[in-house]
Amino acid sequence: MQKLSTKARFSVNLEVLAAKMKDDLQFGHRAGETLHGLYRRLSSASDDFGFEVAFDAGVLTIRFGGGRSPVVVSPQPVVQQLRVTAGAKQYKLGWDIVENAFTLEATGQTLQDLIEETVSQLVGDDVSL
Repeated sequence: MQKLSTKARFSVNLEVLAAKMKDDLQFGHRAGETLHGLYRRLSSASDDFGFEVAFDAGVLTIRFGGGRSPVVVSPQPVVQQLRVTAGAKQYKLGWDIVENAFTLEATGQTLQDLIEETVSQLVGDDVSL
């Protein structure tokens, strides 16, 4: 096996770093667009179903009255996933190139489907975004 020269190792490391930076930027763009779009749709539904929604520092929070735990959707750039926390439950969604959306790998459920289902359960009514 031939050893790489210092210059070749440096070049390979730069290529790896550049690819990682591109992946990180792409994740940030996808996550930001996805969460902002979800925020807009939730904002439209919030008055009709009695919940509050906030989008601050890249984190989406849905609050409900009556002492119910909020639903929080936050980007996890290191693992390139969105994490949804709803009470004691946590879901990790990755980017699906076929669906062109963040999905649960085990079920294929999209982020929007998961949020619709979760919010519907918490408000006791069918919420469609």
